[in-house]
Amino acid sequence: MEAKPTPFRIHVPDEELADLKDRLARARIVPDEILDRGADPSGAWSYGTDRTVLSEYVSHWLHKYDWRQKEAELNALPHFRLEVGGLQTHFIHQRSSKSDAIPLLLVHGWPGSIVEFIKLLPLLADKFHVVAPSIPGYGWSEAPKERGADVVFMADHMAELMQKLGYDSYVAQGGDWGAIITSLVAQRYPQQCVALHINMCVAMPGDWYDLVKVLLACPFWSSEEWAGIRSTIYFQKYETAYQKIQGTKPQSLGYGLNDSPVGLLAWILEKFQSWSDSRGGRPEASGLTMDEILTNVMVYWTTQSITSSLRLYYETLKDHPPPKVKKDSQPRLRQISVQVPTAVLWAHYDLYKLPRSVAALCYNIRQWTKPSKGGHFFAFEQPELIAADIERFFCQTLDFEHCKKHAPLPGLPVRPGKYILLAIMAAAAVRTIRHRL
Repeated sequence: MEAKPTPFRIHVPDEELADLKDRLARARIVPDEILDRGADPSGAWSYGTDRTVLSEYVSHWLHKYDWRQKEAELNALPHFRLEVGGLQTHFIHQRSSKSDAIPLLLVHGWPGSIVEFIKLLPLLADKFHVVAPSIPGYGWSEAPKERGADVVFMADHMAELMQKLGYDSYVAQGGDWGAIITSLVAQRYPQQCVALHINMCVAMPGDWYDLVKVLLACPFWSSEEWAGIRSTIYFQKYETAYQKIQGTKPQSLGYGLNDSPVGLLAWILEKFQSWSDSRGGRPEASGLTMDEILTNVMVYWTTQSITSSLRLYYETLKDHPPPKVKKDSQPRLRQISVQVPTAVLWAHYDLYKLPRSVAALCYNIRQWTKPSKGGHFFAFEQPELIAADIERFFCQTLDFEHCKKHAPLPGLPVRPGKYILLAIMAAAAVRTIRHRL
């Protein structure tokens, strides 16, 4: 049954903006630095956020950045809130004027927000009814108060939101956590979420059979695919300390980030420098502006949602000791297995760059795009490219009505090759036993 959402308007009180300026003016940016950082592969950013760049951002934030202007730009979009699963959930609902427009669920990640989609939304207005929610605990969406709000919880939440808005069938797109959440929406609700587009593909062998397929395929990987594997290993080895912190002690980190705007900026700015297609330069080398990055930071600062956003890592990654009393002894998140048609945008620079043959273990891939530019925040960095790719997949490669009529049932796909291989292995084992006897 369709529920009636409440229109929502963003407004930050003047006293909160004055408090922010006061904190920025009194900020203590540590003056001492290691002098020979140029020898490190990451250069000026090798120990974390570069002090010179951070100081310039703080100065810009204090003296030039105009939140009221950005607030007005955000409010030009149709914002709403609706109670979903007991939580007040914020979302942008941009309906197309076209009667045959396709409903599209658009989900952001961390440390992003709906700000990532400001430039993208107008490009989708002709073909899609777009629902772009703030993940619960992010921005203007209420944070879960109970433990267990992992990506499965978020996927169920998004599916309920779409159902409450009256969308019985729709497609989905996401990057970062958004890619994982929308993948789980497609996996768990394939008759509603009938097609998927992602710009971060996390895939891994789910069992021994998948591992065998990977081992058989790896000699045929291209040099580009091997380079992607190396960059993925590099990220896992050198760039995932934040995951360990946010996945084990998010509350402790959150106190500092929620109290210090400079600390919050430094933590997020480093990710925009190292994850975007900045080619080792300043974050703006990716095509983003200082104002755009600061507006994204302002979402976390003005809503005080940084700590609740970090908890998604704690609930999902399970890097902490399990609770003494568990409601469900079974792990909620196993291998991703998406049967609906899927498009993967293999960004020029992203955190995970796995070969198509590996991605195909988890996704029913129908479109695989390799743009020559763009990084992890692809919708933010390259809105025109991703808009064209989304439209090409959902409107040209696929037929939405056909996808609705031929949507798969929930559950893991049948894999006859696995059972054939098992039979061959069993026959070989029996032959060996008989020979021994």
